[in-house]
Formats: sequence, C-alpha cells, structure tokens
Amino acid sequence: MNNDLPNVFPGNISEDVHNTQDVFYSRESIEEEKEDNLSISSKINRIFNSPNYIYKKEVFIKINGIEEKKIIIGKTANTLLTMDNEVIDINKIEDIKMV
Repeated sequence: MNNDLPNVFPGNISEDVHNTQDVFYSRESIEEEKEDNLSISSKINRIFNSPNYIYKKEVFIKINGIEEKKIIIGKTANTLLTMDNEVIDINKIEDIKMV
C-alpha cells in the first residue's frame, strides 16, 4: 500500500441548498397516447415483441364495437389464436390493448 497519497479536502457548505425537485411521471399515460396512433398490426407486433410476453398475454380486443378480454397465445399472418382455441381474424379487429 502506498500511504503517501494526499488528503481529500472536504468543503464546507455554509447555506441551505434547495436544488431538489418533486417530479411525478406516469409512463402508462404516455404509452396510451402513442398506442392510439398505431395500426392494429403494429399494436399486435408490439404485444408479441414486448419483454412481458412469454407464452400468453391478456388483452382487450374490440370487434364490431364489442370489447372482450382475451388471452392470446399466438399469431399467423392474418389471425390471432386465443387460449380457448378461438381464431380471430386480424382484419376484423378494431382495437387491441394490453391489460
């Protein structure tokens, strides 16, 4: 060990420092605004490429004005496959959101 190192000078703070800020950040609201501008195929690709998707994902799917909660497990070029073995045509989907 080398004991010939210089000492560190600790500076004195003589006044109160008020350089902190209170910040609130809600990530969900920002993502929802971005999601509204995406196409259905982009939303589906985002769901399957998300780090939260491993085998199945709960989503709200809106078809013919009716929004239903489904568990999707796979997709092909034109269809989604649900946990109940239901095949959903992607062209009929009006909106899709992650739960």
